[in-house]
Amino acid sequence: MNIDEQWIRKAAGWKAMKEGKEIFARGVVTKASQNQGLIVGEISGGGKPLRVTLRIHSDTDIDTVCPRMACRRTGEICQHAVAVMLGVIHGAGEQKQAPGRESSGGTTEPLPSNIPQLRVLVPPNFPKGLPEGGLSVKLEKCETERPLAAGDVQLARWLDQNAAGKIPPMLGVRGKQALQLLKALDGHAELLSGARQLRVGSSGVRVPMYVGMDDERVELGLCHSVTEHGAAWFAEGELWLWDQEQAVLVVIDVSSVLNERQWLRVASGNPVFVPLKSFMQQMAAWQSLALWDDDSALGEIPIVEGQPEFKLSLEGSTNKLRATLTACYTPEVALVLGLFGADPFNFPVADSSNEGHWIDRNRDAEDDAAGHLMRYGFQITGSKGEWELSGDDAVIDFLTDALPELEEKWSVKTGGKLSSIKGNLVRVRPHMEVQGSGEDWLAFDYGFQTDTGREIPREAIQKMLASGKRTGTTKNGKQVVISQFDAEMMEAVLRDTDPRQEGGKYYVPKNQGAYLKRIREYYQGESRPEPDRSILQRLPAVITDALRGYQEDGIAWLYERCENESAALLADDMGLGKTLQTLALLCLRQEVGKPSLVVCPTSLLGNWADEAAKWAPQLKVQIMHGPQRKDLFKSISSVDVIITSYALVVRDLAEYQKLDLNTLVLDEASVIRNPDTQSAKALRKLQAGARVALTGTPVENAVRDLWSLYAFLLPGYLGSKEDFKNRYELALAGAQPDENALRRLRLRVEPFMIRRTKAQVAKDLPQKLEQTLWCEPSKLQKEAYQEILRQGVVKVDELEGGRARMQMLTVLLRLRQASCDLRLLGDESMSEHELSSLSSKLSMLVELLNEAKRGGHRVLVFSQFTKMLGFIKVELEREGISFAYLDGSTRDRSGEVKKFQAANGPDVFLISLKAGGYGLNLTAADTVVHFDPWWNPAVEAQATDRAYRIGQTKPVTVYKLIAKGTVEEKILKLQERKRGLIGAAIGDESEPMMTGLSGDDMRDLLG
Repeated sequence: MNIDEQWIRKAAGWKAMKEGKEIFARGVVTKASQNQGLIVGEISGGGKPLRVTLRIHSDTDIDTVCPRMACRRTGEICQHAVAVMLGVIHGAGEQKQAPGRESSGGTTEPLPSNIPQLRVLVPPNFPKGLPEGGLSVKLEKCETERPLAAGDVQLARWLDQNAAGKIPPMLGVRGKQALQLLKALDGHAELLSGARQLRVGSSGVRVPMYVGMDDERVELGLCHSVTEHGAAWFAEGELWLWDQEQAVLVVIDVSSVLNERQWLRVASGNPVFVPLKSFMQQMAAWQSLALWDDDSALGEIPIVEGQPEFKLSLEGSTNKLRATLTACYTPEVALVLGLFGADPFNFPVADSSNEGHWIDRNRDAEDDAAGHLMRYGFQITGSKGEWELSGDDAVIDFLTDALPELEEKWSVKTGGKLSSIKGNLVRVRPHMEVQGSGEDWLAFDYGFQTDTGREIPREAIQKMLASGKRTGTTKNGKQVVISQFDAEMMEAVLRDTDPRQEGGKYYVPKNQGAYLKRIREYYQGESRPEPDRSILQRLPAVITDALRGYQEDGIAWLYERCENESAALLADDMGLGKTLQTLALLCLRQEVGKPSLVVCPTSLLGNWADEAAKWAPQLKVQIMHGPQRKDLFKSISSVDVIITSYALVVRDLAEYQKLDLNTLVLDEASVIRNPDTQSAKALRKLQAGARVALTGTPVENAVRDLWSLYAFLLPGYLGSKEDFKNRYELALAGAQPDENALRRLRLRVEPFMIRRTKAQVAKDLPQKLEQTLWCEPSKLQKEAYQEILRQGVVKVDELEGGRARMQMLTVLLRLRQASCDLRLLGDESMSEHELSSLSSKLSMLVELLNEAKRGGHRVLVFSQFTKMLGFIKVELEREGISFAYLDGSTRDRSGEVKKFQAANGPDVFLISLKAGGYGLNLTAADTVVHFDPWWNPAVEAQATDRAYRIGQTKPVTVYKLIAKGTVEEKILKLQERKRGLIGAAIGDESEPMMTGLSGDDMRDLLG
């Protein structure tokens, strides 16, 4: 497969391309080779070279294996992969400056200059007679010179092969030869039928098809619009589609699915029926080949992401290990990881244990498993799934440190002499005892033990390590071994806790207890104790009845941490209910005269108040916002929960410093990831019985984000900022992060942090989570809204019949616009105001999309107003959030879809509800936002199902942004009444609810 810079840019995206060029320009790509779809290379830079591997299945299906953790986590084509591909193109180790841009044709070689430029004319009745009949073509030399294009070259080659290089004024070709000529005209600049410009294309085109199914078979056929507005035929494994209106002829290779007889039937406008099993086995091919007009039927197929069992086969010596890692999805489907080439099983595969159900490939689990091997230095050495680890120290570390853990999770088989070598190794690990010794201090001691529990004198191990060795020989010939990580761990514990020694023991402050217990659990192989759920009995039924299992654990853990350690970091993924868990905690810790303080972004103030009213009405809540705050502080001691913003905490710091706060909660705590901001400094000055931070992204840019969070939660716990930088930040910032430093940091922060992702709690979740986010309109919005409503009702009362109905529709439209953004009303003077005044909802959306981006989520945003999408685009550009866009005027609809669906596609897809409510497959998204509500819930559901459909392996979260106290809130209630009674047509933006609403419906909305 040939690659060039244009191909790389499309596959990897501009950011990875830019960074990859910078790496390549430094001349550090030392090796780069390509064997068909397999690319392997190495990048030098301190320690071991960074070995990067790519396997290219197609333009949109590319697997990347990069040892760097951040790259493995995303699975995208990273900057290191780009640098290696540039090394393939330009030569590894040769290029010392960034290569120049490719030509507009995407190739690095200039086109020949002696190729004639021709005008090609076909009859006005084109393509009548094809594919079997004849085609008459007239060739004329162009009168004026134009830039040479690839179509000119293709035509010249065809003439060389079929007309001895001559240019006959007239050509008569038939059947297969006629079709080959048309393919040679792909992209030709002057292909005419009379005065009409024709186009032939094959790149990136998919077949417009409909799909339906029952329990056992699938019905497939061309969309009716294809045959209504043109023609279709099948020949030589290719489907040809002619669009008469657009004057476009496309040719699509369809040989990967169905057979010739079936395609001949499809091309004639008739449906074909295939067994469901056959269709599923070809699902990957269908997804890249077909553009479904409405694939909601596919969502009914029971398909789940597989949870493979991993099998590791090992052989070798202490000098070199060879491994094979296999992911077993079913007894019949065992996939060797690292095996390059086409997927041998065509996922999804049938679930042999559950008839009629299907299992999709779990690339995240596979990458995580491969990551275990790569973290210990294993590298893929060939195309058949062989892994290799070389070097005595690396092998011993793997056998003593990683292998015991893997043997608990995987099926591990050792062969050859490796079994006897393992039997001769005696692993030594630290052993710790922690004792309570007073109200403020803890005592601990440590030593070393073998895996069988035999004590090894601490002095002997320390002496061995001081000599620079990690192995020693016992009297009976056994080899005593301590891993690099274990050798460093106890030194790190002593440095972290800075103990004083007395009577042969170490004494540390009691706030180090959770950390020491975590170390003891780690080395003693103890499971972390489950939080005591009995505390949940004190919660009101409105909360307990709604809790999921993981939320119950979260509340119990939060309470335990706050009571015992006075600090907790709840880092659950977005959409998992951090707000509900925190409100439950505030109920449990409620104390008269000691208010709790919740600090959040301004756009979330109303949402916190609404959630508190819903789940904890017994709590007296006060929002501290607006000019009346000074008066509110006078009676604040009678309040249970204060809610304020980060900006106002700084302004009101003196008032909050007077308070003895019960619990101090930071929502969206990544706001203080920079410890030097005014907000971060102010919050560290407040006094509270417990501190809680909520964030779905505890590490956004670098691990220094953690230092700032813990500087708030537990001042001094992670040392000084400079010490943290030297010990962790620098060790984890290079091309190959220090995995031991990462493990030490994880053990340090784990006692105070709980994090659950949607993938981890998927069994606890429905596949589709729906949540309403309430947004308080700004003062300016409320004033405009009330004025529109007052004047509108007066006008409606003055009219009768159809005129009254039209006036109601006009008023409803303007009310909905005011609820979204005042600029939709067309008053240009509005642009002078701040965004928060023009659209509090847009402010909330920006917060939500930033959080989604930090958490690695891809988002679809729907609105009925294309003008609103334009305002959103401006804010996304300002925030540096990448996006695709689709509305009714978008010409390259499939191009935008393809861009978003790519592994490195944009963060957000902005879509108008009317243009994107059907016919799109957007499973790259796992989050859907409806910016404004549509009265018909079936239309919203259809839009949501762009992401929630076959091929989606993650739970989908759906947010509805609703302006509180407006017509939007009433539309939400109307939806509930209309659900199941939907039959009205979709109106356009100027008549958003025209056909579906009765007069009573509209009067209720205005009332």
